[in-house]
Amino acid sequence: MTPSPRTLFVIHRFDTKSLADSAGVLEVMKPMLASGLIGEHRLVTLGRDTDDYRALIARRVSEIAQASCGAPVVIYGAGAHTRQFLPELGRLPIVALADRDESLHGTQRLGLPVIAPSEIPRHAAQVVISSRAYEEGIAADLAELHGERITLHTLYRRNPDGELRELWEGEILDAVREFQPDLLVHTPVHPHENIAPTVFHTARALCPGMKIVTLWWDYDETALTGSYLDYERASLEWADLVIENSNGTRLARMKAHQPPYQQHRHTERVFFHPTVFDPALFHPEPHAEIRYEIALFGSSVGRRREWIDLLTARYGQRFHHLGGVYEPGRPPLPVAEYAAALRHTRICVNTQTYPFRSQCKGKVREALGCGVLLLEEDNPETRLLLAPGEGIEYFRDADALFALIDHYLSDEAARRAVVARGQRVWNARMNARGWTEHLLKILSAPKEHAHV
Repeated sequence: MTPSPRTLFVIHRFDTKSLADSAGVLEVMKPMLASGLIGEHRLVTLGRDTDDYRALIARRVSEIAQASCGAPVVIYGAGAHTRQFLPELGRLPIVALADRDESLHGTQRLGLPVIAPSEIPRHAAQVVISSRAYEEGIAADLAELHGERITLHTLYRRNPDGELRELWEGEILDAVREFQPDLLVHTPVHPHENIAPTVFHTARALCPGMKIVTLWWDYDETALTGSYLDYERASLEWADLVIENSNGTRLARMKAHQPPYQQHRHTERVFFHPTVFDPALFHPEPHAEIRYEIALFGSSVGRRREWIDLLTARYGQRFHHLGGVYEPGRPPLPVAEYAAALRHTRICVNTQTYPFRSQCKGKVREALGCGVLLLEEDNPETRLLLAPGEGIEYFRDADALFALIDHYLSDEAARRAVVARGQRVWNARMNARGWTEHLLKILSAPKEHAHV
């Protein structure tokens, strides 16, 4: 890799985020620029706003209503997406929500019963899939499970951006042709909405010496067709290097081609390298006034809702649930406000969300970057980065969490000691320069990571 490589950033932002708040900017571009190791750079951004997708879903709901002739509907998906777009979906005669999360079965969400996918035909023959990220996989699973007993309706389909995506792809190729970068860094969005593989193959032909890096934000090992696994296979074909951002333990299975990774080629190109965050925003403020004794940040999706309820019942007004998208009556915090809130928090609690995946979530790196004590629901992915006491403590159940909170609320010196140890780890291993340097070093390694 050329020293100080000329770098083209291709940032595909998620629909709920502005460019400044998007993960690709905060976790990739800004840290890489802050490292001082990147030369001249340019930025191409892709994406649409939430209002665009509201209009798209409103159109699809009208089409579904006409096609189903007013018949009862089951919405598949009891999580954040359904909550966000309930004003549009609510125009349909919904009788139940279906979800694969077994902990939700028999409960109510959004005033509707939550049922198992196997129970759908008992409630309705019309099924609307309420998911952007998992739509194709869910459709395949339900079609196999129920066949002609149900009629499936999708909201997005492949490439919901239509002609806009062709314009974006043309903009990427024009930038490569003109700028002739040494390095193209691509941050993706939902799998079926991503840039076509042919674009990256064409870009390489336009600039043969260019290296291409991408990353995987999330994963899903249960949907065997469509969605994440297909996107992983495709990106391993065109990328020189792939960053696995959240789950390192699955890479051993992937490199051994164990299920569901039998068709993944070039697995030597992927490595576990969780991103760090913009140091201009996520930094310690040791003498900041404490505003929040105990805080949990983010949406109340999946099983996180249970933890929020438990903490509220136990600690009352000492506990704060802050930020998150799709929360009724509570807009998401802009990233600068979120980082400031973290710096004014004594104890931050973080949990997993969905039972079908375990992740080292961004909250881990955000909290550590801000010098906050993090209490983390135990998982093997975060343990790959941080041992207990390195700015973090792990819990497996409510009793263990409450014991940790009570201990660190009553022993400020112990809390500060754990935070200080975490900062030493952060400064030594997880800073922007070190993160970028490691990435560039792997890209420069001979042959084993070269594009084939």
